[in-house]
Amino acid sequence: MRPAKRRLGSIVIVTMTHWYVVHTKPQQEQLACDNLARQGYAVYLPRIKVLKRSRRLRCQEEQFEPLFPRYLFIQPGTPEHSIAPVRSTLGVTAIVRFGESPAVLRHEVLNGIRDFEARQNEAGLEAISPFRNGEKVLVVDGPLAGLEGLISSVSQERVIVLMQLLGQDTRVNLSHHQLQVAG
Repeated sequence: MRPAKRRLGSIVIVTMTHWYVVHTKPQQEQLACDNLARQGYAVYLPRIKVLKRSRRLRCQEEQFEPLFPRYLFIQPGTPEHSIAPVRSTLGVTAIVRFGESPAVLRHEVLNGIRDFEARQNEAGLEAISPFRNGEKVLVVDGPLAGLEGLISSVSQERVIVLMQLLGQDTRVNLSHHQLQVAG
């Protein structure tokens, strides 16, 4: 949030420029972000840390994905900076509008999104694990592949799964990459 200064005679008027919501093309948030920044807009693309299964490494790895897929926020560099060129920017579909007026994001909401993003990205692996206690999972890799169980606990390195093996409930330590949520 930057104040913009304008002169009206001998009086200096300080105004705050608005943040607008931009709808992007599928999976082109970063392209739109880069192109808008080159045009002088302040651009905010909130990203959060997620765990993704890596096929080549056969494990879960941390990646950053847009918090709001296909959306980002822009602020004109100055109050005179038009938002009209945004809609013809590579990667952009449109500026989100309510009727004829572009959607404006209040600074409090934007600050709340920034705080949430910071908290999520500072969290440990346990907080971003796709598995939760009591959740039903399917083993997809290793000697127990094809069997189902319930999550007993989640740690940074391992997941403990309660499974029926040889007629008994057994706790099995498995790696994150060996499991997927049963659906």
